[in-house]
Amino acid sequence: MTGRTCLITGANSGIGKETAIGLARMGARVVLVCRNQQKGQDALADIQRETGASQLDLLIADMSSFGSVRALATQVHQRYPRLDVVINNAGAAVRYRTLSADGIEMTVAGNYLGAALLTILVAMINGRTVRARAF
Repeated sequence: MTGRTCLITGANSGIGKETAIGLARMGARVVLVCRNQQKGQDALADIQRETGASQLDLLIADMSSFGSVRALATQVHQRYPRLDVVINNAGAAVRYRTLSADGIEMTVAGNYLGAALLTILVAMINGRTVRARAF
């Protein structure tokens, strides 16, 4: 994975963090996307300490907010000339019906629509092409 840039949403804990650790160990530049700045910085420090990797970046975005996802896509395009892998891992289990900032049920907005929007935006800006795989 050396020379590859990989973006992972929900990278501050669980599967996202473990995936970031694995990719960092393989030599990839890993872009962690987290909703909470402090938790993201803590995860970044943990991953650096555990892997010794220096090619780690942190971006902050709320995947349930379309405005936040659009801002994230803009940052990605400004900072990275190439994005090789996008792992849409962020998700939440919302116990009670709650609406996102865009008026969409929170689970649908954060777990599905935000990921779809991010994928489309990072693929389309600047005429990039994308090969998508669903596992």
